Amino acid sequence: MDFTPAGSGRMAVALGVLGVLAILVWQTMEPGKYRSLTWLLLGFFAFRVALGRLRSR
Repeated sequence: MDFTPAGSGRMAVALGVLGVLAILVWQTMEPGKYRSLTWLLLGFFAFRVALGRLRSR
């Protein structure tokens, strides 16, 4: 895996961590306003990671 700043390894690790956090949110938080906000923030960060990868190409 390439862990340089523009490498795909860092993106894979970041998306993996965000995926684990999303699963933990789904399992531990009660449905409601805070869970929705957390999902929104995790989606925003995943979007930024993907956008940064596209920009580095």
